[in-house]
Amino acid sequence: MHRYTFDSAEYATAFTALLECFDGRERERAFLRDALEPWPRGARAVDWGAGNGDLTSLLLEHFDRVHAVEPHEGMRAGLATRCPGARVSGGTVTETLLPEAVDVGLLSHVLYHLPDAEWGEAIAHAARQLAPGGALFVSLKADDTGCNDMLEHFGAPRFDLRAALAAVESSHPELVAEFERLPATIATTSLDQTIQVARFMLCDRDHAAFIRPPTEAEFRAHVRDHYWDEAAQRGGWSCDTLFCTVRRRADT
Repeated sequence: MHRYTFDSAEYATAFTALLECFDGRERERAFLRDALEPWPRGARAVDWGAGNGDLTSLLLEHFDRVHAVEPHEGMRAGLATRCPGARVSGGTVTETLLPEAVDVGLLSHVLYHLPDAEWGEAIAHAARQLAPGGALFVSLKADDTGCNDMLEHFGAPRFDLRAALAAVESSHPELVAEFERLPATIATTSLDQTIQVARFMLCDRDHAAFIRPPTEAEFRAHVRDHYWDEAAQRGGWSCDTLFCTVRRRADT
């Protein structure tokens, strides 16, 4: 099966197609706006894996002091242009040390780019940089989404945020996690678009994660048969978002 590489133009194009087809982004933003409301303007925040600055700009609506950490050089350039008020830096969530503790952190759909074995440490590393009473908002697709069904069908493990957080809580008693699920769907308008977005979702898993990676023909046939309705000329699948709020106890 042909795969997109993270830094390629076709990956960026497929990501744009995903955003056009995904109806849950505004729900995610509304959830975060409500969650950020208790903090004062003078609180400090960080967007881990800030990408093009979509959620960094949301943080800047609430806070004057916002850090944006993004390892991809090309995305950092666009991020700095879109969010001139943010303190932009390179590095990854597992290696970056902020110059100050923050009250709020975002880790939005970033864990796909890390091996599952590193999720716990990435979350704990970000949470350790919270001030007492601070909160880290972690989001990922729910484990029973249509795209996770597709991964499992082709022999790759599902993404499971709850399992990662269970490990973090057991080894970090200063952290408390709570979950909320937001409904969302992928809705496509052509078979080509359905294949494009499905390919993007499969590429969230490294090639080595598949017991037997599908051939191009197998992949296309599966998408056509399970995620596309030829009679209705529409496609898609469920793609709910799971939010985990990781709070650092105020007495730690």
